Amino acid sequence: MKKIFLDITLAKGVINPEDIPSLIADLPVADGGTEGIILSGRMPVWAFAALTHHFHPRPFVATFDPRLAGGVVVASHTKSLNVGDVIDISDADRIDFTFGGDTK
Repeated sequence: MKKIFLDITLAKGVINPEDIPSLIADLPVADGGTEGIILSGRMPVWAFAALTHHFHPRPFVATFDPRLAGGVVVASHTKSLNVGDVIDISDADRIDFTFGGDTK
């Protein structure tokens, strides 16, 4: 199954709850699609929760854990992946995205 590794950098180093709609609007990846999404970046738990909700239509959503060197599945619509599975990221298409500041 195809995967996208979406690494999000916050230009200002922080994000506020009121920034979530702008973050989602500016994402370089659509909410729907045939690829699973692996989210990465230094953000609050609530930002990851909002992004997981946004990408829910995709086959799966995972969050990257560097200690495990993989993505931990947090939502899945596929029989081959269960919540809690750790998936390899080496074959994922990587997209680096900076949000906020002058580098939106």
